[in-house]
Amino acid sequence: MKKFSLLVGALGGSLAGYIFSNQNLRDQLSKAKDAEAAAKILGKHLSHDGKKIAKEVQEFVKSDDVQKNLTKAKKFASQKLDEAKKEVAAFMETGAARAKVAAHKGAKQAKRTVKKMKVKVRALGDRA
Repeated sequence: MKKFSLLVGALGGSLAGYIFSNQNLRDQLSKAKDAEAAAKILGKHLSHDGKKIAKEVQEFVKSDDVQKNLTKAKKFASQKLDEAKKEVAAFMETGAARAKVAAHKGAKQAKRTVKKMKVKVRALGDRA
């Protein structure tokens, strides 16, 4: 709930800042007949300014500096992925080797157990 109230407060503050910084919007809102008209005026201004901001963001993302940094980030991520793959492969090899050793130990122990059981079964057969 704290995050929600923080979000609402931030949105309210940013909207207030937007209204205070836009003289034309304030004039139009003061002349609005009712809340519905004010909402339409505010929506029109937000839509218009949102398009401007979107164009600026697109230009920023397409800029050479951002593209260089994006290329660096992709290269870094690729290197880290390769390192992670190598580490996982090493863990898999270690695990496979340990599993092989454990299987051999298990097989030896099973053979011993079978031999002991044969002896016990023969001993029981001799008694009968």
